Parts: sequence; C-alpha cells; structure tokens
Amino acid sequence: MEKYFITGSSYFIDKNIKLFTPQDNDLDLEIFFGDELNKEEFLSYINSMDLFGNPKAAVLRNAARVKDIKQLAESMSKCTETTLIISSPVKDKVDNTLVKIFKDNNFKVFVEEQKKGKATIYDVINIFKEKNIKLNQDQAEILLSRCLNNLSMVAHEADKLEIYILGSKKEVSVSLLLDQLSGEKEETIFALTDAFGMRDVKNTLKIYTTMDNSYDNNFKIFFALSKRVMLLYLLYIDESYLKQVHPFQLEKIKDQQKKWTVTEILKLLDTISELDKDIKIGLKSIDDAVLSAIISVDKL
Repeated sequence: MEKYFITGSSYFIDKNIKLFTPQDNDLDLEIFFGDELNKEEFLSYINSMDLFGNPKAAVLRNAARVKDIKQLAESMSKCTETTLIISSPVKDKVDNTLVKIFKDNNFKVFVEEQKKGKATIYDVINIFKEKNIKLNQDQAEILLSRCLNNLSMVAHEADKLEIYILGSKKEVSVSLLLDQLSGEKEETIFALTDAFGMRDVKNTLKIYTTMDNSYDNNFKIFFALSKRVMLLYLLYIDESYLKQVHPFQLEKIKDQQKKWTVTEILKLLDTISELDKDIKIGLKSIDDAVLSAIISVDKL
C-alpha cells in the first residue's frame, strides 16, 4: 500500500490529501489527529483488513504532535492493508527531522516549496482559473489579503463563488464576486463551537485544521469556545440568563446541554480558566490553548 508524508501550508496539505486518497466509492476512510491520537486504535485500524474486502485509507493530521513519532513511523512502514496519508503543517520552517523520519521509513515525501509573496498570488490566480474565473494580480492580492494569506480559505471562497456564478442568471463581474466574500471566518467559528458543544472532538478538530491559524483568529476561537461553555453553564442555572440569545441559537445550546452533566461543565470551565492564565503569563501559546481546550473534553 502507498504511504505518503505531506508537509507545508494547510492548502498544500489539503490539496494533496485529496489527490492521494484512493478514488473508490467503497473506500473505508478514517481521519486521525496527532493531538488526540490513540496509537493502539490507530495501529489496529491500519493493520486490519476491511470486513468486506474494500480498500482502506487513513489520514493522520498534525503528525508532529504525536509523541514518539519515530517509533510510530517505523510501525506504519510495515503496514500492508491501508493507504497512509500523514501530514504536518509548516508555520515558520520545515521540520527536516520529521521529513527524514518518514523518508527513512520509505514514505513518499512531499514538501511544499517555500514561496515568495508573488508566487502565492499566482497560486490564487490558478485556484480561480480552475473555476473559470479570471483574476488579475491586483484582484488576487486583494482576495489573498481578505483571506489572511491562507490559501485554504482562498480555495474555499473559490468553491463558494463558483456556486454563486452557477446560480446567477446573468454574467457576473470579478468585482461583484469579490463583494460576495462574506464573514467566512465567523461562519466557521460558529460551526466549530457547535461541534464543540455537541462534544464531537473529532469534528471540532477537523474544522479547526481548515481555519486560519493566525494569532488574532485563535484568540477569537478561544473566546468563542469559552463563551459556549459559559452559556451551557448558565442554561443549567437559569434559562432567563440567556434571554438575549437568538431563539434558534438557544435551541442549539439546549440540544448541546443534553450531552453534558453540570459537573463536567464546571470542570471544563476550570480548565479554560487555567488555560487563560497560562496564555497571559506566557506558559502556553494561543494555538496550544485552543487545542488543549478542545481535547480536554475527552478527558472529563
């Protein structure tokens, strides 16, 4: 079975995961995250045959966060039942030690070329070209800026704008398309907090990996998670505390509350309070705090 290791931007990773995932309607696909990996479950999955003989694939994101990744890579190298797609995002520079570990274990390694700003603008142009939308460099630069230099967000906007074009009964100008860019970050944060409220750690992490991981945006996410836990707590005390919440959102929170005991919510509030202190005194980075908050749900 094929084994791949991908490292680079979230866009580069997502594009190649899609490329390397076997195209089969009967594919048994599982997604794992290094932040919360149960190694025994992971190894059991990749080394077992599908009950019906269907092809299998496993995607492991955030591999750099796995403890003893070298030992795990050695175990994965012996896998013969499952296509393996392992990824690790790059923030500042490529982790060459991690690259060497996977090369030494016979993985096909794909490292994104470190690009200058001009090349990234051309990537934006190419993403939209695939949707038959022609951008010039100025328009691409504007769009990249609005998407906070995150090509995954650019690709998401391209998909959204393609749908907008298909639904339009008249020709749409590029300037109008740019005006259609909405508060995608806020919409995604709502999706993330809803998954978190439902105690769906796997889906919460999946959504988080698609989001802009800038310092400012991680603070928005941490605040949103904290607020959701507080709303769940206040709902236990007295629903009148939530009278300013939109009725549709209130019904969502009521559904989420059924997934928790009040003791669990209090423990989570304490955890988030400690994380908040750690951020302020520099013991934790904001992105580590967000991940810790999400993963702590499974430990309650």
